[in-house]
Amino acid sequence: MEGRHEIAQVICQGVIEELRSDPPDSTKVDLRLENLVHCVLPPPGKSERDEELRRFVLFQDKPEAIQKGLVIFANNAEDVFAARSNDSGSGACLDEHLAELFGNMKVGGRCVTLTDIRCHLTSKDDARWYHYESFDSGVGAVSWSPNKSVAVHVLTKISDEWICSNEKLICPPSNVVTEKGTLRTKCLYCEEAPRRQQQRNRRKRKIYSPEDGD
Repeated sequence: MEGRHEIAQVICQGVIEELRSDPPDSTKVDLRLENLVHCVLPPPGKSERDEELRRFVLFQDKPEAIQKGLVIFANNAEDVFAARSNDSGSGACLDEHLAELFGNMKVGGRCVTLTDIRCHLTSKDDARWYHYESFDSGVGAVSWSPNKSVAVHVLTKISDEWICSNEKLICPPSNVVTEKGTLRTKCLYCEEAPRRQQQRNRRKRKIYSPEDGD
């Protein structure tokens, strides 16, 4: 991790020097040597995730215009963030947490991955809050398969709400994330509809119960 941080520092300084005639605003660049897993999972000995680190990753301390242009890249190739990323064998895998981070981005934000994480988002029939595209990296793009091209998956957030595709019900829009920041992957109205129907049926049975007479 230290080596990658040094590479990032060199690239950052190189970009500034290359554009020295019209340098970018480097005050908005904040490089950290952090275990970013802790923005979605509690650090050792803690019971809660690092909320300050989470805000840093989502650029929530930056102007909204910058947040809308945020791109999160995760090297989750070869399913390294999938089920085998969860040592305990219970709970969510890192890909699922990554999908949640994407849901918490501002509209316009993008998430670039090397393994498709759409299975952790809203069902494809209801996937109207994000746009998906993919392309091939080309040969030599990754060190572990230098003679092979890999698929690159790009998700772009286009709405903070999605509408259920249930044709039997006219459902109001659902928020992409809950108040706690977790992904809402099921329509709240559809989930409540069977319960409301059961309540109506119970009321009808009570009203027309033979025991009550005419």
